Amino acid sequence: MVTNILSTQKQSALTAHMSQVFNYMVAGVGLSGIVAYLTVHNAVLLNIALKGGLIWGIAWMAFGFFMHKIIFSLQPKQGLAVFAGFSALTGFAFAPIALVYTGASIATAFAVAAMMFGGASLYGYISKKSLSGWGNFLMMGAWGLMGLIVVQIVMSLFGSPLAGMSLLISALAVPLFAGMTAWETNQIKENFAAYGGNEVMRSRIAIFSATSLYMNFVVMFMHLLNLLGNRE
Repeated sequence: MVTNILSTQKQSALTAHMSQVFNYMVAGVGLSGIVAYLTVHNAVLLNIALKGGLIWGIAWMAFGFFMHKIIFSLQPKQGLAVFAGFSALTGFAFAPIALVYTGASIATAFAVAAMMFGGASLYGYISKKSLSGWGNFLMMGAWGLMGLIVVQIVMSLFGSPLAGMSLLISALAVPLFAGMTAWETNQIKENFAAYGGNEVMRSRIAIFSATSLYMNFVVMFMHLLNLLGNRE
């Protein structure tokens, strides 16, 4: 009887933790959408976003590399503020895509990304086995993809972009980040089991997990848009 009660309490605590992670993540996506909309409809902001495209891209990737150190060095409220600021910056930086792709294409890519993300997250959550073994494979894939992106950027700077490379990168990125979403969702459960008793650490993990899943979703959306989108 006591064991059943404790098991129920642990499951309820995990459910609350997971709900917090995905509420933060969804709120971040929503904030990005609002900022993107405001940017597109403000000529001054849109001009700044257009001129600083490379800078925003570098800043976005740099945050991805250092976000673990940043979030875990802050108190939860400060970490949540950083995530909100990052979400706003993402919406601002990526707003110019509305000038490149049709509204229908953006909506379609978003819907497909949401379904893929949801399916991958559900698999990671309901899986009875640990997916920790996926980690090294996914990291190798991510570094390989980064190498392809660097090659494409360098070739573009020299005026000789490789034909079809952009589509190849996107075709590899979508399943890779879907896999990362499933893996990270599964790891949230394991991290909660280890740190759920420490409220400050648990809160930091929730914010970090939400940020990481948010980035997965954004990357999937952008690459799906590259694959499926119709240009203006």
